[in-house]
Amino acid sequence: MGQQREPVRSTVGSFIANLPEMLGAMASDPRCLMAVIEFEDVRYVQFCVAPNGDVIAEVISNLNIGDAVALTPDEEEVLRTAGWSEPSPGPRPNWRYEAKDVAGLLKIVTMTRDAVYDVLRERDDNPVSVRIWEGLYKWTPFEDAPGATRVHQH
Repeated sequence: MGQQREPVRSTVGSFIANLPEMLGAMASDPRCLMAVIEFEDVRYVQFCVAPNGDVIAEVISNLNIGDAVALTPDEEEVLRTAGWSEPSPGPRPNWRYEAKDVAGLLKIVTMTRDAVYDVLRERDDNPVSVRIWEGLYKWTPFEDAPGATRVHQH
């Protein structure tokens, strides 16, 4: 398993501008890569690439928010309407979307941008911390086993 590097400091605007390139590079890399983008208020978005190339994007949810600013019901509705899958206690505590092809990857870019600006209320000049590392990934496809879980180990 790869080691986590020290976070790279950037801005929200730079992260959003570079998101398509970052996700494309992660998706084409044969390793299982994970990325966590943490905002100054400790809320985050994160991405993981499965061994088959599927890309999973997640936005923090109220199930996993700790002491950070909770999402309002209206903000949760924005995520739901955009196509994010609802969080559930246990293995899927965040809002998530899974891309299986290039069109899905492009949708992740749009959905993440909208979530960052419209739900998490970040501005372009706000600081972010970006960590990308190689991890282990165990999963069972949803379509093959109803109720199957994905477990990220890092």
